[in-house]
Amino acid sequence: MKLAARLTCLSILRVARERRGAAAVEFAVVGSVFLLLLLLALEFGLILFTQAALDNATAEASRLIMTGQSGGASQTAFTAAVCSQLGGLVPCSAIQVDVQSATSFASLTPSGTGASGLATTGYAPGGAGADVLVQVAYPRPFVIPWIGEALGLGSTFTLLSTAAFQSEPY
Repeated sequence: MKLAARLTCLSILRVARERRGAAAVEFAVVGSVFLLLLLLALEFGLILFTQAALDNATAEASRLIMTGQSGGASQTAFTAAVCSQLGGLVPCSAIQVDVQSATSFASLTPSGTGASGLATTGYAPGGAGADVLVQVAYPRPFVIPWIGEALGLGSTFTLLSTAAFQSEPY
């Protein structure tokens, strides 16, 4: 019995001293963390790039209302103007638009957002000299879905772009 226990102890010590395969084990531990960080950086970089493009498209399309060039266009036409500025980065069917106008900024209430985008949508650009609040939302699905699930964000992340301005007198 003592001999068997001693041989087991010796074989454990021999395995502990063995260095072959150590690099593979170390790479498996370090490489998986590196890959996770790389995928997170890629996902968040894409989110920031899409947000910047959405902000730019909202600002450009809002100029049509600000300068009176929208000509009382509909919500569909305004959404198409936003979509044309995005250059195919975002599917047009996923864009949600809410345009409000009032006589003062204090009386404008921003739409709330949820997982599926804006809580309310509408199109009331007002007339010359009106205070206008434009909100454009895009519920962006994660490129790597398990990242959103792991962060507790679900399968989509709502990007929101807002522009507030006073229409020019025209």
